[in-house]
Amino acid sequence: MSVHLRTIMTILFASMLTLLTFFIGSVFTDRAGEEVRKEVGQSLAGHSFQLADKLDLFMAARFNEVQLISGLPAFRNQNIEEAQQLIDELQEKSPSFSWIGLTDAKGTVIGSSDDILKGASIAERPVFLEALEKPFIGDVHEAVLLSKLLPNPSSRPLQFVDISVPIINEKGVFHGVFATHLSWEWAEEVRQTLMESTDQQKKLELLIVSNRDRTILLGADHLVGQPLNTGLLKNLQSASNNWIETTWGDNKNYVTGYARGEGYSDFDGLGWHVIVRQPIEEAYAGINKLEIFMIIIGAVAIVLFSIIGWILANQIARPLRKITMAAREIGEGKIHEMPIIRGIKEVEGLSLSIRNMVLTITATQTALTKMESLAHQDTLTGLPNRIALYDKMKTTVLDSDKQWLIFFIDLDGFKQVNDQYGHLSGDNVLKVIAERLTSITSEEQFVYRLGGDEFVFLSTSTTKDPRQEGQKFMNKMILLIREPIQLEEVTVEVGCSVGAAIYPLDSDHPIETMHLADEALYVSKENGKNQGTFYTNRGKSHV
Repeated sequence: MSVHLRTIMTILFASMLTLLTFFIGSVFTDRAGEEVRKEVGQSLAGHSFQLADKLDLFMAARFNEVQLISGLPAFRNQNIEEAQQLIDELQEKSPSFSWIGLTDAKGTVIGSSDDILKGASIAERPVFLEALEKPFIGDVHEAVLLSKLLPNPSSRPLQFVDISVPIINEKGVFHGVFATHLSWEWAEEVRQTLMESTDQQKKLELLIVSNRDRTILLGADHLVGQPLNTGLLKNLQSASNNWIETTWGDNKNYVTGYARGEGYSDFDGLGWHVIVRQPIEEAYAGINKLEIFMIIIGAVAIVLFSIIGWILANQIARPLRKITMAAREIGEGKIHEMPIIRGIKEVEGLSLSIRNMVLTITATQTALTKMESLAHQDTLTGLPNRIALYDKMKTTVLDSDKQWLIFFIDLDGFKQVNDQYGHLSGDNVLKVIAERLTSITSEEQFVYRLGGDEFVFLSTSTTKDPRQEGQKFMNKMILLIREPIQLEEVTVEVGCSVGAAIYPLDSDHPIETMHLADEALYVSKENGKNQGTFYTNRGKSHV
């Protein structure tokens, strides 16, 4: 049975276009899928880090608050009436403290919030025993003495974090303990705050796991109190990017991000494990939509060009073969653009349409790559941002066998420029500072903007005395930044305070080394600003 040429051409045309569309679509969706998976995983790891950081920051604030108040004369001199006033003010201003009490040296409560447990002995409780010689912070636990004395609007057992400090008078004599029970409800508030800042449709679950017994302290009601699988926790801790795809106890697959609380400032942290998980079908919903979109686009293209081929088969049979050959070469990677077939106007239009389709797919892929780059860049100054800094530390710095100088920079006087001349002027100042810092970078030196007026400068050490080298460099930065800045109608000056630490001399982890540099920065601030301070293992010292 004979077949019309137009039928043969149409079938051939449709077949080739199908192969071309699905080949390019498959390559594109595979690459895009990998990028989406990476972005989702890093996003969940970022959420975990944010929650861990907020938890440690809150605990550090409460810990410092308790230590500060316990050192007041009213407590050190056992002035009960004045101490009671301070206890009442503290609970009023910080409702996260469920109970606050002051004991004598034998553990008897002599002052407390709402007079709860006043006159009772807590001598056998850890909140007293653990604070006989030094400040104590306990892990999350259920209430014992207070379970029937404090209001509990929810049906869940009351849980607390103990913070207590020994009271030592001016002669060095132990007088008692300033003890507090911090309600665990504040952690739920922190978790809810982070959840509100994310897209609720993503169905994220945030879990906090105790470092003591690996039980889940905070999360969905059916998970709280349950032990976390040890193998799962080990896999999370060993994940190179702090996220993995894994199966949980409910036999469901999740994309899981992980971070561990490392403390903040003088607070060493309780080592809580913070986990953020998301069902894979929710996390990768965008990939499925992209695949469906590519199939629809491919199907539409096939139908459209098949009709064109049926109508114009006799006229375009010859140039159509050229198009088919070009499409095959694109699929094989020999060429990257569909050539325009001249001669017949309709064929020329067809080849141009295919060319545009290929270019559109290529441009889309390029746009995805550019979006990934922008995610690591500060939009105001053009410098790499916090995400890029952490990536750098986890790869180049951590894997390097060199010593790295890490400088934490904070501008002095920047707020006055913002307040007096407006945020636009402040933005221009930040751009100038970024340009100045960039101008002094050389090979293996990198500058980042964390946000606000905070910058981080990384530099490998090239001498045997990195502290002397670092001090010279800090002086250079301070002088450079203090140079006058010409705005549109006014000249302004800002200074900077710098904190520095050395990796791996001060810490065997670059991110922790950066935190040590941040601590040293505050010493620069306290000592009068516009100066540089190095962190040492004996404490923070000005060089």
